[in-house]
Amino acid sequence: MAKSIVSYTTFLALFLCFLLISSNEMQGAEGKTCRWRSKEYRTRFCLMSDTCFTKCKQEYPKAIKGECIRKSTFSRYCYCWRKC
Repeated sequence: MAKSIVSYTTFLALFLCFLLISSNEMQGAEGKTCRWRSKEYRTRFCLMSDTCFTKCKQEYPKAIKGECIRKSTFSRYCYCWRKC
């Protein structure tokens, strides 16, 4: 009987350790980046990504990237990135 209680306790301890480790790994997925179109730089003629990044920083100070992206033949919009 004492042996079954020890093995049961060991199983519970290992199971709790597994749950703690798996919950910590879930939080590590927060390093994703989200993209949105800039509200500060609304022109369809975004030419320089440096200017776009400056506008992104004004709009959202924690922006990590700003880039001009072509959406049609003659339209290039400013898109900003931040951590989600």
